[in-house]
Amino acid sequence: MMSRDNRHVKTYQEVGCEFRPKDIVADIRKQYGVQISYDKAWRARELALGSIRGSPEESYNTLPSYCYVLEQKNPGTITDIVIDCDNQFKYFFMSIGASLVGFHTSIRLVVAIDGTFLKAKYLGTLFIVACKDGNNQIYPLAFGIGDSENDASWEWCLQKLHDALGHIDDLFVISD
Repeated sequence: MMSRDNRHVKTYQEVGCEFRPKDIVADIRKQYGVQISYDKAWRARELALGSIRGSPEESYNTLPSYCYVLEQKNPGTITDIVIDCDNQFKYFFMSIGASLVGFHTSIRLVVAIDGTFLKAKYLGTLFIVACKDGNNQIYPLAFGIGDSENDASWEWCLQKLHDALGHIDDLFVISD
């Protein structure tokens, strides 16, 4: 950034990977000599990120199209989206066809599944299903998203996993 007297001014100094509202307040004060509130900086940041990334609502609206294209371009891929009676997102499941084929042909019959909390604007749980290949490398098998980490979400995700894999004798499923 160039200042009015054409000297080079370095901006965004001492900022980590994330440009926080307090960094915006400090930069505006330093660059323009204007004091803005933390709240105003936070709203400006959210607006800027929204114009770059789009909103979560827009992303959820494109999810069915994404699933359709994923299934068309990756044979054997299984996706499922569940919405509640209020047309609100509830569950999502995805398993890529190549991962399923690889599991059935050459992966050990031990599957680990775990859930982790999603901490964005819309809360939920991300379920990750993985196993290990012959080289002890992690092999992703499926992903799911539930409205929370409760029995209903776990049951839905495990049922979708069973539907994707089919019945397999001697399959071990590990979870905490």
